[in-house]
Amino acid sequence: MEVMPIDISSSGPAYNLEAAIDHIGIGVFQWRLVIILGFCTMSDAIEMMLLAILGPALTCDWNITQWQVATLTTVIITSAVLNTTFGILTAFSPSYHWVVLARVCVGFALSGAAQGATLMLEFLPSTYRATIVIVIELFWSLGAILEYLMAMYVIPPYGWRTLTILSALPISIVAVCMYFIPESPRYYLASGNADKAEMILKTVALTNKRALPPGKILDGHIKEECGSFSQLFHFNYKRTTFLLTFMWITVAMSYYGLILINTSIFTMNVDVPSTSKENCKMLTDNDYKSLILTTFGEMAGIPLLLLLLSKFGRRAVSVINFTSASICFSLLFVARNTHWAINTITFLARMFINSQFSLLYLYTMEVYPTVVRAIAVGSASSMARVGAMITPFLAQVLIKHTFIGTILVYTIATGMAAFCAFLLPIETRGRELKQSPIDIPSEQSSPSALDQKLNVLESVDGGFVNKTYSSMDHIDVKE
Repeated sequence: MEVMPIDISSSGPAYNLEAAIDHIGIGVFQWRLVIILGFCTMSDAIEMMLLAILGPALTCDWNITQWQVATLTTVIITSAVLNTTFGILTAFSPSYHWVVLARVCVGFALSGAAQGATLMLEFLPSTYRATIVIVIELFWSLGAILEYLMAMYVIPPYGWRTLTILSALPISIVAVCMYFIPESPRYYLASGNADKAEMILKTVALTNKRALPPGKILDGHIKEECGSFSQLFHFNYKRTTFLLTFMWITVAMSYYGLILINTSIFTMNVDVPSTSKENCKMLTDNDYKSLILTTFGEMAGIPLLLLLLSKFGRRAVSVINFTSASICFSLLFVARNTHWAINTITFLARMFINSQFSLLYLYTMEVYPTVVRAIAVGSASSMARVGAMITPFLAQVLIKHTFIGTILVYTIATGMAAFCAFLLPIETRGRELKQSPIDIPSEQSSPSALDQKLNVLESVDGGFVNKTYSSMDHIDVKE
């Protein structure tokens, strides 16, 4: 991309951040970032997939109840540096309560993983942004498959304690690699520190063997904005925030629900009380193979998502994904006792839900401006954890009492999420990343001279807003 600098003051020519990132292009720096953060995603998946495996193993070892299994699953996500330590300590737990405590500590370490995607997005040229953010989700599926393979070959001869040690090791490699990841230039720019932002850009350009555009970087009026949680409820974003909250809760509840429903069906013995020792049933090799097979459905969801995004906007694809997932859940009503049908339906459901999970990350990072983007993604991840906290009590407890009632909850929730997606006010397809809430134009606010000059550098906003939605925010930008 050729950047045409203009003289906006006596200081000479200047360029904006979006144009600089596009000018530098994609190269060694971005691919190195993809590998490091992809491995972080993979490590996160390994720990989270342990949820579906520990339950049956501990039931057989300690004869714990389904409520205890669900509680163990929930506390791992509740708290989702210390990961390796407490992951290994899990293996030496003398009782159920020590396992719960150790996994809570593991959860604390997992909670920061979502910020990696935000950081990566801010270094990507607009042309490649959506594709790379989505494709990196393949690392999650690879991590899940690796965990299932380890469980299949490690638990029978060595037990679940050895598996927890092996599952905790990958994140230690990520901790070392994080040293090589710089701070986001968008963060420095939003903080009013343009010199540090330019220094980071020079490093990226040098790594990619490219040069920065001539002149100095523009920080515009961004330094007047300081990101805070309250800005998620700014007039321009309030409706989006409420709708996304429910969508994030539902997508996580459905994703982990599909995994836990699978293992619950595999280990379900309806003729034996749940408190009986005879209710114990370890996952077999065929069960692990079924879990691996359905995980390939997640990988199939990535090319599906890329295809859909090439034809439709973010909102339309979200409606398609949630609606399709709701249909898949409803099909489980008639396929409960047919193993191949359960695998097929779960494969398709995980394909659509994982596709939507990836799209929600992309949409959340695109729709919010830099000053609150990390806050937005972190808050969204927290809402996802809420959904994941709920699902064990549905897929591991309620399902033992009423299979139909459990599936009905998931069917209705995904249907409602599809409607929420339809109501989203902002379409981000083709829309450049915003720096602050005041970057969104208001019909009744007159642009300053600086804004007019910035518009020469910036591409026209290709995003679309529902006709029924209009900003209520009128801000006069100080020159």
